Amino acid sequence: MNPYAVLTIYRKELLEMVRDRRTLLSMVLVPIVAMPLLFKVANYFLSSSDRQAEQEGVTIAVPGSLAMPGLDEALRAAGLTLNVSADPRAAVESKRAAAAVVEAQGPDGDPLVRLYVDRSRPASDKAADKLRIALDGLKAEKVRQALAGSGVSEKVLTPFAVDKVDVAPKGKKSQMALGGMIGYIVILLMFSGCMYPALDMTAGEKERRTLEILLASPASRQEIVLGKILAASSAAFLTALLNVLSLAYAFSSGIIGKDAHNALEGMTVDVRVILLVLAAVLPTAVTAAAVMITISAFAKSFKEGQSYLTPLIMLVIFPALIGMLPGVEASPKLMLLPVFNVSQLIKQVFSGEATAAQFALTFGSNLFYAAVAFLVAVRIFQREDVLFRS
Repeated sequence: MNPYAVLTIYRKELLEMVRDRRTLLSMVLVPIVAMPLLFKVANYFLSSSDRQAEQEGVTIAVPGSLAMPGLDEALRAAGLTLNVSADPRAAVESKRAAAAVVEAQGPDGDPLVRLYVDRSRPASDKAADKLRIALDGLKAEKVRQALAGSGVSEKVLTPFAVDKVDVAPKGKKSQMALGGMIGYIVILLMFSGCMYPALDMTAGEKERRTLEILLASPASRQEIVLGKILAASSAAFLTALLNVLSLAYAFSSGIIGKDAHNALEGMTVDVRVILLVLAAVLPTAVTAAAVMITISAFAKSFKEGQSYLTPLIMLVIFPALIGMLPGVEASPKLMLLPVFNVSQLIKQVFSGEATAAQFALTFGSNLFYAAVAFLVAVRIFQREDVLFRS
């Protein structure tokens, strides 16, 4: 194999990528804008939703004056506003109230306080939490009064204390959730950034009638395929690089928001994290380029190639999405699954749990897949009935 021929083809494909606006849009503009914009929009909507839920989560519907001694005072002391409604349940269902309190009797005739909440609404959830705290406080106060009247110490209610200690470092859960989301986004945009270059190098060349000239050159089929794969994988890798850099900017500039930054305490996006993520996605970028070039080689036109590669993008979503789910832990066997292993490894890197064994297994398996995909692409480019089918 002639390295000079491979380099020449590589430079040719890079030059044509730079001239293609669609490629630049998917490869450069989207990754740069996507991550900061994602955090900015998410932070805005989450903050707005939380503020609105706080404002709406104080309205409680009641059928009238409350008969239970101390109940009205306990609810008002919790900052809740009581609105009289003929049908408290309907008031919650129609969202005129965040929750409702109705007094009733239990099966044994004891007083019963029935709460109506709508768990699908954040405001109702917040109201339910406030009601629970207020009612627990009222219940404890009534028990203390009853015990004091009987001459019994209230310590009998707490014969022992329970202290639950979370051994996970602060912010670990949020770090893993964010790491999984970042892995999913990086992989998805990386495949999307590789799609247009791969199409242009195959179906695009067929439409421009330049593929015949390239095949007639002294370069072998292996050299042509390697040059194209290197160029397409460079586009995929550049997309991943810009994604990670835009993520680092989002963290350093505070775009993620103060609340999110506090929840992610201990998480840093430094040079080490960036290098580990880029090293993890490198073999996957080569695999993506080789697979897309192989598939798009069957297309007679750019439009037909898009119809071939779009299902591949959809197929990539599922293992990447599974890898980002909380509670999914990678075993040695699972770390052999393409796409999933990269998504899982990126999540581990951001949470600080990535081990050398996981990294080596993921990198090695994806390097093997890249080599197999390259050999398949070479075999396809040696078939004239595929390259010049009518």
